[in-house]
Amino acid sequence: AFERTGVRLYEALLAKVSVIEVVDEAQLTTLQRFRAEEAEHFALVVAAMEKLGADPSAMTPCADVVGVTGMGVLQTISDPRTNLAQSLNALLTAELTDNAGWELLIELADTCGQPEIAESFYKALNQEQVHLETVRNWLKEEVVRQV
Repeated sequence: AFERTGVRLYEALLAKVSVIEVVDEAQLTTLQRFRAEEAEHFALVVAAMEKLGADPSAMTPCADVVGVTGMGVLQTISDPRTNLAQSLNALLTAELTDNAGWELLIELADTCGQPEIAESFYKALNQEQVHLETVRNWLKEEVVRQV
């Protein structure tokens, strides 16, 4: 649920920044890459769940909570009243959660004797760390620009 929402978050931010002149082409390209990576991460989780015999389409109580939480961030980014800094701050919240989630998934996979799954999750965690640092830096630059 979280990775599915991650794709939507980047789509919403792309929609917002497409009308803001201060965003440069490199940032747009990076946002598009991050959206694509979130989609890859979703596919990675689906594959891991299927390998374990789980139904990736099942809406468990935990997945429901994650979906509701993600919708708050999505609504913040999609709201036409929020500016770029506010949207980046909301996205930073999601990226912090996403990083912590991948760390937990890796630990769970290792603990449960699934080293192949854990190894596959490390690539996602490395990409998420880049997402986190990039969003953090963009937010800092945007806040400074507004001062």
